[in-house]
Amino acid sequence: MLGRNNSTWRIANVCPACTYKLKHEPSLKFSMFVAMDGNDSLKRVLRKEAVDVDHTVWAATERDDDRDASDGYYASRDKVDGFGKEKAGTLLPTDNVEDNPCATRWKNMINDTTAKSRSLFDETGLFLSTCRHSFVIVAVDMVRSGELSKYALAVVDIILECLDDDVGLGYDIGCHFKTTLANSKLGPLAFAKRLRCLVGSFHGHAHNRLCQLSYLATYIEGLGREDLETLERFFSRSNALARSCRNASRFHRQQEITTYLKYTDVFETYPNLSQVICTRYKSALKLLADEPAVQQLMRDEGIVAQDFDDALREEREHLLALKTSSTKPVETLEISYVKSLQKLQASSELVAERRSAARRSRGDDAPFVSGRTKAEIDLRHAQERLDRDAKVVESLEVSLDIVNRWQTNWPQYKKAEHDALLLRYQQSLDRLELLLVQRFLEFTRMNQSGTGYQLRQHLGKAMQVRSKTIRAALAVYNELAVLLDRPPLEWDEIVNITFLSDFDLLRDSTSNIHNRRWARPAFRDLMHRYFRIVRAREEIVRLNVEIPRVLTWMRDDSDFLRQMEQSLRRVEGKSPAQIEGDLLLAVQLQDYAQQKHRFDDVHRRRFHDLSKLPGFTGSLELGVARCLIVKLGHLIALLVVDDHEGRLLVRVTSARIGS
Repeated sequence: MLGRNNSTWRIANVCPACTYKLKHEPSLKFSMFVAMDGNDSLKRVLRKEAVDVDHTVWAATERDDDRDASDGYYASRDKVDGFGKEKAGTLLPTDNVEDNPCATRWKNMINDTTAKSRSLFDETGLFLSTCRHSFVIVAVDMVRSGELSKYALAVVDIILECLDDDVGLGYDIGCHFKTTLANSKLGPLAFAKRLRCLVGSFHGHAHNRLCQLSYLATYIEGLGREDLETLERFFSRSNALARSCRNASRFHRQQEITTYLKYTDVFETYPNLSQVICTRYKSALKLLADEPAVQQLMRDEGIVAQDFDDALREEREHLLALKTSSTKPVETLEISYVKSLQKLQASSELVAERRSAARRSRGDDAPFVSGRTKAEIDLRHAQERLDRDAKVVESLEVSLDIVNRWQTNWPQYKKAEHDALLLRYQQSLDRLELLLVQRFLEFTRMNQSGTGYQLRQHLGKAMQVRSKTIRAALAVYNELAVLLDRPPLEWDEIVNITFLSDFDLLRDSTSNIHNRRWARPAFRDLMHRYFRIVRAREEIVRLNVEIPRVLTWMRDDSDFLRQMEQSLRRVEGKSPAQIEGDLLLAVQLQDYAQQKHRFDDVHRRRFHDLSKLPGFTGSLELGVARCLIVKLGHLIALLVVDDHEGRLLVRVTSARIGS
């Protein structure tokens, strides 16, 4: 009756703040933001039983059930399977780790579920997408697999079909997924509609620095203060469904999830919509309060805004040069030869020490011992080690065609020794970075909503052990850094999570890297504060657009539903049976409208209170929607209005009143 009984309409109008565009509103770089991610909490056990007496062969015992409880929230399995590797070709590039710097950190695309878990569960999780205000766009079941690329591609296909151009798509491996999307059959359409893959702030801080310069939310123009981590908060609440879904049938699991998604949209997300907008507005104003202090520091240091953009460009160029450089130290034969010489020297000194001890054990003052003494046995072991080390040195001298054994003061010895030291430095830095990334993720897991007491205690003890390990790794790093004339690191520095993004700068083998302005901690801190202010300004612009959208949508949708109800209550020209049916529909429509708009007064009050705050630059005036749903006689029509001239472009009949 309302023309809203299909998933395309629901997704295209999923959020008043994101999709209800008005005439003459400021243009935004991103039309809306969408987040997507997978979660493995909502698994479902596959019912099966043994078909032989030895319980070695099992078969599923579930009866076929073709009932559909998706209600427009789910993408079909057939649609998802259409993006499988066997049908879409090779989606994942065969890049090596250097070409894809984040591949070793985030492996969502790898199907890492074991054969045991695939045989135990039918649905192994849920892949979900929402707008930035948490309205659900589409859900996809992950079936007997991990977080494969086909689930993300199916979601993107729906986004491209139902939503406008210039969508910002947040994904924790958005840097990797960008290549996957470009190599898929959706690549040309995604490029034409200017879909941009982004990385959430939470996951972005553990990505490679070179990746951050292109994807980190702080540096992306037009992103505002959006963190693209909506689903991390959503899953912390939806995980409570796991108990009811684990042993349900396929239909009832889908019914449970769909009911929850519909409930959150109507009774949680929409009632909190104005609260989310107001909170973000206040947060942006709080950041803008720091602008005078930042500008004063910039004047004191002789820095202009362009310097920060230049710094990011120079840093990117520098890291690209490091990435493509062939001077990174490796375990060469020369390094192995110098290490072997050092081991040979140490073994020779040990033999001399043990020989002296053996002589003392047979001296006149030593007690009589039948057979060999312990000192003589130690001497034999040391001599055997010396012989082994000598053979290794001789073998390397043959491989390197060395006639005269290198001496410690020779240039080639010093160069190989320096390369070996630099290699140890790089390895110690890798070790320290790995420990800090693990610590970062464990902190996050411990603070997640829904983490039980015992698991928190377990993670807490593990992190205490991890801290000791980090301190030991830090001591090794500082010892090597001093030998290479690098500044040592303090504990307070490395426990700062944002410091993970600076590890790539420490890998530079040149001695002047820390003299560059963009590598200095003070400059980087000021640059971070500056870009936060820039993003806060962008957030204010977006929120000033969203507030009139919500207010106008409340008026237009309420008026439309009221007109529809009045049309149903009219009796002229209707048969008695039709009048009775329309009156019943009118009652249902009235209940629907009351449920849908029961929180409108709360939204208006919140926006009114927000408008009284110092620094508020928006407007509470109602606008005119670009797409108007109106009643034309007995037809419901969608009017698409030109944004500049106000003339009618398209009229699409969507339903007939009373039919």
